[in-house]
Amino acid sequence: MSKEKALFRQERERLLLTGEIPRLFTKYALPGVAGLLFLGIQSVIDGIVLGRFVGANALASVNLILPCYSLISAFAIVMGIGGQTIVSISLGKGDKQEANNALRSVFLFLIAMSLAVSLLIYLFAGEIVSFLGANAVLQGDAVGYIRALVPFFPFLCTMFFGDYIIKAMGHPLYATSVMGTTVILNIILDLVFVAVLGWGVMGAGLATGIAFTIGACLNVPRLFSRHEVVAVQRGRYNWRLVWNAFYNGSSEGMSELSVAITVFLFNITMMKYLGESGVAAFTAINYILFIGTTIFLGISDGIIPIIGYNYGAKKQERIKSILGLAVRVNSAIGIGLFLVLLLFGEQIIGLFFNDHSSEAFAIASRGVSIYCFAFLLCGLNILASSYFTAIGNAKISIIISALRGLIFVGIGILVLPAVFGIDAIWYDIPIAEICTLSVSYWLVRRSLKR
Repeated sequence: MSKEKALFRQERERLLLTGEIPRLFTKYALPGVAGLLFLGIQSVIDGIVLGRFVGANALASVNLILPCYSLISAFAIVMGIGGQTIVSISLGKGDKQEANNALRSVFLFLIAMSLAVSLLIYLFAGEIVSFLGANAVLQGDAVGYIRALVPFFPFLCTMFFGDYIIKAMGHPLYATSVMGTTVILNIILDLVFVAVLGWGVMGAGLATGIAFTIGACLNVPRLFSRHEVVAVQRGRYNWRLVWNAFYNGSSEGMSELSVAITVFLFNITMMKYLGESGVAAFTAINYILFIGTTIFLGISDGIIPIIGYNYGAKKQERIKSILGLAVRVNSAIGIGLFLVLLLFGEQIIGLFFNDHSSEAFAIASRGVSIYCFAFLLCGLNILASSYFTAIGNAKISIIISALRGLIFVGIGILVLPAVFGIDAIWYDIPIAEICTLSVSYWLVRRSLKR
């Protein structure tokens, strides 16, 4: 190891343990926001391109298979954040061999499982889209999209995993640069494949797959570099660490899984009451919700290495300081997003539709004025979940994620439309966030007192 590399590691450890909190926040949280914001923008532009150049049914078709994409993303995020947590805590304790073992174990397991899942989804694509609610109008596009994207799932998993681990290594700017490059490439390929070549939803799937494959190729060398604080080849495979990573990251995985289930329930409900137009309207609003929550996730997940490292070093006051700063930032961003959507929601929704007189546009315009209230609280709930992940308390983190993304949302979807009519479904997410915050606030407060 070169003297320069050793000095870099010592400086990184000193910064995490003694550096000023605002400086740490800027170094770790802001790149996390930038990386996930790139991802959110890419999803929105993906939707705009499909809505403008293919039509509302294309939006609906892609959204129908979103639960499938969320499932594989959930797996990658579980192992990525779980591995990141173990690496950060192990480095904070000074146990570099444990950190190396965790990196190798999680990486190999992730690759093997993503290959197996990808094969199963590809072989049974028709049956899957039928189960997810596709009718005869939407089934062809849904199958085309999923079969174009699913062969690239192992590369998507590697890309997400590398993003989290490289941040734990102390290179958040590099991880953000790779994510930004990947997203820009995805947008360019989207425009070429869909708008220019006219490949429709299949082109959108190929654009995403190719872009994230290139991103994975940029991340992999860092994971194997002998000059880094941890490297895949230095570790030994250990099933215990795979389980620990799965357990520690399971709350974030629960968030993704909850998204999949929520989208599935929304799609089924919309198809039942409003048909393809309802699904298309929900898709447009869901894109907006996604770009908003990625900002909160970027901040919350970005500070996991800071909290985890200081937790391993037993620096309780520093944990409270970084958590307090994140609360203030997430609250301010939430108020800003709420005001933007409340005042300009209809204009933003209009970007997704080439026909502003369509039923889908009318439904989405009504929905976004209600949905926007969720941004006032969801950032605080996401932060609470990430805090418990960072200190290795996956059980509480899972509870928070399940409450906000599955239990309260699921109950609302089943009850509100049946009792108050389909328009009431838009109140579901804001109500779920209110209910969850009452629980997460109490849990965080109790944890900090201890």
